[in-house]
Amino acid sequence: MSLCLPVLANSQAAGNPPSETIEVLGSRERGTPHQRATPSRVIGADEIARTSPLVLTDALRGAFGVHLQSTTPGQASPFLRGVTGSAVLNLVDGMRLNHALYRSAPNPYLSLVDPYIADQIEVVRGPAAVLYGSDAMGGLVQVLTRQPQMSGPDWRAQGRLGALFGSADLARGVRAELQAGRDGAAVRMGFSGLQTDDLRGGGDTGYQDPTGYDALAGDFAALLELDDGQNLQLDVQWMKQPKTPRYDEMVAGYGQSEPSSDFFYYEPLERLFAHLRYEVEDLPSEFLDELRLDASFQRTRDDRHTRDFGSTQELREHNTSELLGLSAVARSHWGDRLKLTWGVDAYLDWVSSQRTGTDVTTGVSSVIEPRYPDGSRMDSYGVFAWGEYELVPELRFQAGLRYSAFLIDLPGTPVNAAVSLRPNDVSGAVGLLYEPFESFQAVVNLRRGFRAPNVFDLGAFGPRPGNRYNVPNTNLEPEVLYSADLGFRYFGRHFDFEVIGYYSFYEDRIETVLTGEAPIDGRAVVTSANEKTVRITGFETSATWWWSERLALRGDLFFTWGEQDGSFGGKQPADRIPPLQGRVGLPWEIGDRFWLEPYLRFAARQDRLSDRDIQDPRIDPSGTAGWVTLNVRGTWRWSDRLAWALALQNLTDASYREHGSGVQSPGVGVLLSMSATFP
Repeated sequence: MSLCLPVLANSQAAGNPPSETIEVLGSRERGTPHQRATPSRVIGADEIARTSPLVLTDALRGAFGVHLQSTTPGQASPFLRGVTGSAVLNLVDGMRLNHALYRSAPNPYLSLVDPYIADQIEVVRGPAAVLYGSDAMGGLVQVLTRQPQMSGPDWRAQGRLGALFGSADLARGVRAELQAGRDGAAVRMGFSGLQTDDLRGGGDTGYQDPTGYDALAGDFAALLELDDGQNLQLDVQWMKQPKTPRYDEMVAGYGQSEPSSDFFYYEPLERLFAHLRYEVEDLPSEFLDELRLDASFQRTRDDRHTRDFGSTQELREHNTSELLGLSAVARSHWGDRLKLTWGVDAYLDWVSSQRTGTDVTTGVSSVIEPRYPDGSRMDSYGVFAWGEYELVPELRFQAGLRYSAFLIDLPGTPVNAAVSLRPNDVSGAVGLLYEPFESFQAVVNLRRGFRAPNVFDLGAFGPRPGNRYNVPNTNLEPEVLYSADLGFRYFGRHFDFEVIGYYSFYEDRIETVLTGEAPIDGRAVVTSANEKTVRITGFETSATWWWSERLALRGDLFFTWGEQDGSFGGKQPADRIPPLQGRVGLPWEIGDRFWLEPYLRFAARQDRLSDRDIQDPRIDPSGTAGWVTLNVRGTWRWSDRLAWALALQNLTDASYREHGSGVQSPGVGVLLSMSATFP
C-alpha cells in the first residue's frame, strides 16, 4: 500500500535511529530494548517511511535479524532465528494476527495490514511465549498502529494526501485520510490504493509474468480520553488484494520441465479487523497501577482460483478464519524493586472451507473435498505472569510463566475421521540483565515454549505449492522448544554494539514430510508429522559508530545454522535455514530538512540444504547464490506540511533471489513517495 510520510523529526542524530529510543507503549513488556533482557528492536515511524513499503513486510526487509522469503510479490514471510510461519507470532496492537489456518510459511497474512497505519513494528528475536502466546517460538512481530490525536480546546480537522511510484513494477499508490478532533477526543478515517504491473528482475531476468497485483485498504480509528487517566480506543481495519498471482506455481521452477499450475490466483486475500480497547492508568491502588481490556474480531479470507498444469478441472476455494480475541492485562508493583505484568487471554477461532471443481471441457461443476475440514474450531486460553526484580542496582532478574490450554475440534470428512484434541502445557522464561558499569550490559535468557498443532497442520488436504499434494494427519502432538541466548551490549556517546549468540532445540517439530505414496496428479504426496528433532544456533550482531552528531556508520550481521534428524534416519541440514546476511549503511543528516543513506545489503551463498529444500522448485538444488546490492535512500522535509522520500534500489542491477523465495528480486529501480497535510 502507499505510504504517506510523516513529517520527519529533525532532532534525531543520523546514527541514532528512533528504534533505539522508542518505548513500546503497546507492548506487554514495557521499556526500551536496552531495558530488556529479551533481544528486540523497534522499527519506528520515520524508518517505516524511509522504506516506502508497498506492503507492510517491505518495512522488514533488511531489518536486523529478519530474513524475508517472498514466494510472490505482494506478500512475504519473516524468518526469525531460522523459523517462520506458525512458529513466529504476529500481532496487531497486542491482538493475534495468527489464526488456525497459519501454515509453515504464511506469506499473505502479515501483508494484509496497511503499512500506512503502522506507527511502530516491534521485532522480538527468540521465544516470547510467556507474554504473548505459547506459539511465539522463533520470535514475535508486532505492529502498533497510529492513533488519532488532535490538540487544542476547539474541534478542528486536518487532511493528508499521499502518493507513491515505483519503477521496477510500475507501482502506483495513493493515500487519503481525514482526521478531526480536539483535546481528549479524535477520529481518523482513511483509504489507500495500490496497483502494480509485472516485476522486472535484475540483470537479464526481464519482466516476470504474471506478478502484478492490486490492493485496497480502508481504516477508521477513534480515541476518547475520559477522566482519571481512562481512555477508549476503537479501530477498524480492512484490506483486500482482489487477485494476486502465485508466480512460482505458474512458471517452471528448479528441477521442473513444466509449471505446477496453468494458473494459481489468491482471489481474494482479505482481512477485516475490529478492535476495542479500554485502558486506565495511575490507578489509586497500592498494588495495581494499570489495567487494559481488549476485545477484537478478525475475519481473514484466503480464497483461491487454480488449475493444475494440463488439467481440465478448475478449482475455486473459499477458506475463512473468524477469530474472536479477549484479553485483560494488568501492571502492578510491590515496593520499588518488583514490577509485575499479569493477565489472561482467550481466542476463539472458527474455520469454514469449501471447494468446487468445474470441468472446463463440459462446464459441469461439483462440490469436492475442501482444503480444511469445514466447521473446524481452535480455541485457546492462557493465563500468564511476568516479573522484573532489581536484585541490586547493577542486576535485574526477569522471569515469567504462562499456562495455555487448547480446544481443537475437526469434524469428520471422507478422508479423515473426526478428531478432538485438548493439549495444554506451560511456557516459561528466565532472564538476567547485568550492567557492571555504565553503558555496558550482559544479558542471559533461558526459555521454553510449545506450539499446539493448528487446523492447517492437522487437516490440510489437496494441492500445495512446490508441486506437493497434502494429506491430513490428525495424530500430531505439540512441538516443544528449549532456547538459550547470551549477549553483550554497549551504548556510548560515539559507539554502540550488540552481539547475541543463541541455541534452540526443538522436540517433535511439526514438519512437512514425504509419505512415500505414489504421486497424485503428478504431485509428491506429503503430510505433517512430529518427525524431527531440530537444533538451530547462530549469532546476531550490530554496531554504530558516530563520526559526528549527524553522520554515522552502522551495520549488522546475522548467521543461522540448523541441523535436523532426517526423515529416513541420519542427520541433515534443517529446512529453509537463511544464509549469513546483513547490511552496512552511512546515514547522514544534512541540515534540518535532508536525510540521506547509501547502504549495502548482502547475503552469502546457502548450499546447506535439506532433502525438502532440494525438492523445492523455488530453491536451486545446488544452493542459492550469494548477492550484494548497492542502494541509496533519502528524505526531504520541504516544509512542516510536505515531505518526500526517494529510494534508488539495486543500482548495479544485480540478478538475485532471497533464499527460499519464488521470484527474482527487483532490478535497478526508483521508489518515490510524497505526503502533504492540510490545512
